[in-house]
Amino acid sequence: MSAVPGEDMHAAIDGGWLLPEPVAREPVCTRSIVCRSFRREDGLIDIDGRFIDTRPFDYESPFRGTCQAGSALHLMQLRLTVDSSRHILAVVSAMPSTPYETCPEVNPNFKRLVGLSLARGFRKALRERLGGVQGCTHVLALLDTMAAAAVQSFASNNYAPRQPGQPEPVRIFKLDALIDTCHSYRHDGPVVAKLRLQQR
Repeated sequence: MSAVPGEDMHAAIDGGWLLPEPVAREPVCTRSIVCRSFRREDGLIDIDGRFIDTRPFDYESPFRGTCQAGSALHLMQLRLTVDSSRHILAVVSAMPSTPYETCPEVNPNFKRLVGLSLARGFRKALRERLGGVQGCTHVLALLDTMAAAAVQSFASNNYAPRQPGQPEPVRIFKLDALIDTCHSYRHDGPVVAKLRLQQR
C-alpha cells in the first residue's frame, strides 16, 4: 500500500511533542490506536482500526513464556464497513497477538455489530451486545475510538476529491447539534458566531 500524505505524522512516536521537558524517566508501555477511513468504489466507507500495546523490555508471561522487548502484548484489528447513514453493514476482525490463547474466541461475536448505527447511542448498544464476557475490553476501547473517528471520516469524505462520474456529496452541517459540546462550540463564542453568519 502506498504512503498516504500525513500518515508519517502518526508513526513519528518521538516527534511533534510540545509538552514541557519531563523529569528523568524510563519507558514502560506504549499504546496506540489508529483509525484509517477509505471511500470504496461502491460508495461505502471502510473504517480500519488497530489497537496495539507494547512493552520496551523482555519479560516473562505465565501464559506466553518469554516475550521479547517491543513485541505486541495486544494487537487487535477491526474493519467496519459503513453506509451513508453510518450503519454498520459488515465487520471483519483479527487478533494476531493477545495475552491469552482464549482471547480470539470472541472474534465471531463482533458480527453482532452489524446493523448498529455509529451515531448517538452506539456506546450503550455496543456494551449491550459485547459487554463483559461476550467481548474484549481492548476491542471495546478501539470501537469507541472508531465510532468517534466515523464523524470525521464522513466529514472528510465530503471534501475528498471525486473520480469522474462520482456524485458530489450532500453536505449536511447541523450547527445546533454542536453547540456547547466543547469550548470552541460554546453558544456565545466566536466560532459559533461565525458559523451562524455563514448559514444565513
